[in-house]
Amino acid sequence: MASSWAAEDVLLQGLHHSSSRSSSPPERGFPLSGMISFGLPTHAHAVAKFLTSTRLFNLAESLGGAESLAEHPASMTHSGIPKEEREALGTTDGLVRLSVGIEDVADLLDNVRQALKKSMRVETA
Repeated sequence: MASSWAAEDVLLQGLHHSSSRSSSPPERGFPLSGMISFGLPTHAHAVAKFLTSTRLFNLAESLGGAESLAEHPASMTHSGIPKEEREALGTTDGLVRLSVGIEDVADLLDNVRQALKKSMRVETA
């Protein structure tokens, strides 16, 4: 499964396909917006591994600021909403939100790639 794993439902202003499948961030960086949301497989350990493997994205509920931040809405901002209601709104257990800060674009892309690879290893273990 390692070769077929991919982020699901990438939501990014300027990206026209909300169901784009990608094993890495957009090649030219994060265009037009400082926010990107994507779904990881709902395997809880994969989501946790991604969030704990990012070196440049700090885990935070508030996504405003100059630094890059990451959020897991299902366990943070939307944790009080029943699962069925959250999922109907598109906030799945695998949804991750990133707020892209002012760090070097190449560093951010490399950081997301390595975190995706680590979360993929957990998913296939």
